[in-house]
Amino acid sequence: MKILELQDVKKTYRSRGIETQALKGVNFSVDEGEFIAIMGESGSGKTTLLNLVATLDQPTSGSIILEGQNLAHLKEKDITAFRRNELGFVFQTFNLLDQFTNRDNIYLPLVLSGVRAEEMKSRLAEIQDQLMIGDFVDKYPYEISGGQKQRIATARAIITKPALLLADEPTGSLDSASADAIMRLFTRINENAQTILMVTHSLRSASYARRVLFIKDGIVFHELYRGEEDQEAFMERIHQAQTVLRKKVLA
Repeated sequence: MKILELQDVKKTYRSRGIETQALKGVNFSVDEGEFIAIMGESGSGKTTLLNLVATLDQPTSGSIILEGQNLAHLKEKDITAFRRNELGFVFQTFNLLDQFTNRDNIYLPLVLSGVRAEEMKSRLAEIQDQLMIGDFVDKYPYEISGGQKQRIATARAIITKPALLLADEPTGSLDSASADAIMRLFTRINENAQTILMVTHSLRSASYARRVLFIKDGIVFHELYRGEEDQEAFMERIHQAQTVLRKKVLA
């Protein structure tokens, strides 16, 4: 079942009389339970695309439909609640509040939604072992490592049971060992039916996904499906595709 559909999505920015077309007509859909990585050079439009899906910006034209809801039809007063209830976010910089314990950071979106304390405890109990955060859930963010912070940020993102988890360079601030640990975590989350859309520059991180979309010059230029390949074989195929795309840019 399609959970997300983008139809001829375009985005043009205007500044001082100059127009920049960041997206030139993006079309793709995401099925429930998919794990998709979006790759592209800097300036290709991938971050713009993620911001549009995240309802942080609006397309110039085209439509983005999430769970049957055309995001352009959301009223301003409803956007924040929609974002909090339907979307989970994992950022490169974690975005944790140091004055709160890790537990309170995880609870924050539920507090804002008025969820009862017992329900919050129950939801955390459902994911705590899976995310392996029990040993540091009651510490503060400044007391734990970058990899542990990203686990807390991931817990905060999925505790609301979002329709779609959006990840923006989730391993960009981590060493290679911590990055692999986070991507294995994402794989487990995805295997539990969480739909994931991730922007990344990392070949290795992208190889954990089941499908990779390549954005170039504001369009979806190419895509790869992992199929039955192991991660290493898929990573090599992603690398080959990137090499071909770069050659076409230079030609």
